[in-house]
Amino acid sequence: MKKSKHVRFGGRTVAAIIEFPDSRILLVKRGTVVFRGYWALPGGRVDPGETVKQTVVREIKEETGLEVAIARKLGEYHEQGVQDGIEYDYYPACFVVKPIGGTLKREEEEIEQIKLFDLHEIPELLAFAHSDMIRDYLRTRSDIS
Repeated sequence: MKKSKHVRFGGRTVAAIIEFPDSRILLVKRGTVVFRGYWALPGGRVDPGETVKQTVVREIKEETGLEVAIARKLGEYHEQGVQDGIEYDYYPACFVVKPIGGTLKREEEEIEQIKLFDLHEIPELLAFAHSDMIRDYLRTRSDIS
């Protein structure tokens, strides 16, 4: 008899669309169990005592080496379900941010790959609600047809 799955990923999180001037956004491919094999927006869990804005700036720096300024909040999301045998129930706040410094580099332990994608070439294999966040972002842009 199979044991019931426990939530492997959940709680309050953040995600960020890093907006580059040439209509590209940065996605990461994680080496961790939850997002393994999927492209995702950079982000992560909100630490105790930290605001979502502080978290998004910290997570992007840790994962990509970039320093960012928050341009706007895109929205609040709730995702729950099972994907690839992993139960998830999480509440990401998604922000649009702009790079203001730092050097783009892959964080060795957590991130397998970093890639800039043209907005017309977003990969189909996106993690959980990230496709919804990117779709919402694309709807807010007037320069994308």
